[in-house]
Amino acid sequence: MKEVKQTRAQMEKRRDEINRQLNLVNDDLQMELDRDMEEQATQVEQEEVSSAMEANLRTELNDIEEKLAAMDEE
Repeated sequence: MKEVKQTRAQMEKRRDEINRQLNLVNDDLQMELDRDMEEQATQVEQEEVSSAMEANLRTELNDIEEKLAAMDEE
C-alpha cells in the first residue's frame, strides 16, 4: 500500500510541475510579435515549439489525471 501512495505522490507532484509549465508556455504564447521580420520569424518558430510542448504536456497531464482517478475508484 505504501508503494501506491508513493506513486500517487509522485504523480501529484508531476501534475503540479506540468501545470506550472503550462502556465509558462501560455505566457510565452501571448507575447506580441516584434516589428523586425527576422525576429518575427524566430518568434513564430518558438511559438510552434511552445504549441507542440503544450500539446505534449496536456497529453501527459490527461494520463496522470486518469491514473489518479482510477486510484480513487479502488
